[in-house]
Amino acid sequence: MAEHGAETGGSSAWEKVKGRLDRLRPLLGAVFLGAYAATPFAPGSFATAVFLGTGGLLLAISVPWTSTFHKALALAASLAFGATVLSGRFDAGVFFEGLPIYFNIIAVLLVLSVAGYPIRAERFTVQIRALLSTMTRRGVGVKATSGALGHLLGAVLDVGSFVLIDVILRRAAPRERAEALAWAGRTFSFTPLWTNLNLLTATTIVLTGASYSGLLAATLPFVLVGLAVTLFFAWREKSEVENAPETPLDRGAAAVLLYPVLLVTAVALVNALVPGLSLTATISLTVAVVVVLIAGLAAVMLRQSSPLRRLGTETRDSLVESHAEFALFGSAGILVVSLEALGALAPVGELFTALPAVLVAPALALMVGLGWMAGIHVIPMVLLINTAFPLGGGPAPVLWAVAILLGAQVTMLLTPFSNNVTMLARLTGLHPIEIGPKRNWVFGLTLALATTAYLALLTFLLL
Repeated sequence: MAEHGAETGGSSAWEKVKGRLDRLRPLLGAVFLGAYAATPFAPGSFATAVFLGTGGLLLAISVPWTSTFHKALALAASLAFGATVLSGRFDAGVFFEGLPIYFNIIAVLLVLSVAGYPIRAERFTVQIRALLSTMTRRGVGVKATSGALGHLLGAVLDVGSFVLIDVILRRAAPRERAEALAWAGRTFSFTPLWTNLNLLTATTIVLTGASYSGLLAATLPFVLVGLAVTLFFAWREKSEVENAPETPLDRGAAAVLLYPVLLVTAVALVNALVPGLSLTATISLTVAVVVVLIAGLAAVMLRQSSPLRRLGTETRDSLVESHAEFALFGSAGILVVSLEALGALAPVGELFTALPAVLVAPALALMVGLGWMAGIHVIPMVLLINTAFPLGGGPAPVLWAVAILLGAQVTMLLTPFSNNVTMLARLTGLHPIEIGPKRNWVFGLTLALATTAYLALLTFLLL
């Protein structure tokens, strides 16, 4: 009994510490995001120091409450940093110059987490359900409709689109829910190839120096054909809505479908008008302004403050629940910068440098895919490759960008370390292997063959 009481007391004390620290996270997160917004306009200033300082503090108070994977990554980063210091290769200037790109990723993720604020409103959730019912009555089916929504909503909600689709499916088609979510995951895998709101896409564009228009020209044929084939096979698996809503479709359904496209277009327009601003900063600032304007307009039209309060709640929740983001990308930044200082990345650079130009793209796709399968998150993996082998100096930047994105797409539903598989497993209650590789190995194999053929075609056209 005494031991049990001690365990309970220890657990309670640990939870109290977490509670106190979580109450600080919104304030620290607000300072972090404010400094991030100021940094592009005053690089190397006090704002940068505040940005890195608050980011480092949030990293430190995030790791203890993350998964074993994140803790292992943080330990590896600490060991690499310690080796850098003990070997005498630590350079404070280089170290702190390399970290901002990783903390920038965290800031963009935090902003994007509220990008779906407008269509998470109750009236739009009802319209999504009505849309699902309408499409099913017209012969499209729950799985194909879920696939279409997974792709479109994924442009602004990322894996959060699965949560919204799951809310609808639990009421409308509970028996079809797991398989419908699996199809939503498959169609979502095409999203990073075109939307500038996806962080992997934005990071790849920045690192390779490819233009957004060039990337669209190179990827849209693959996206359109691949998405059409995927939706066709989803449509062949007929399914019905069991609890059809009585709510008729109205303008809300059109708003749900148009919002992702309009947001992507707004980011592209701002990026073209302000070319001096990095794409990641453009995404963050544009999304933040659009969401705040929509919340303000809704408050004025309704003559209520509830839209603004809901936005504030969603933002606060995003900051409180950001442990994994800080642990993953903060630790990855320390690890990669330390490995670079130690010279441990030199063999990777030498490998890519020795390859003929025609083999670099397939090698990039293969390394990204294998790295993600091995447990290295795809964005730190790409940044690690770029550190060893600068991607901005290639003869065909678009080709290399497409190779990275396709390598990630093939692996996205086959590795238990992806956000997609993690979210689908959480929603369905199935093991990550069950909802990931076991259900998607045929899809992944087909995609790998299509990717190989498409990269060969692009290599012929662009090199």
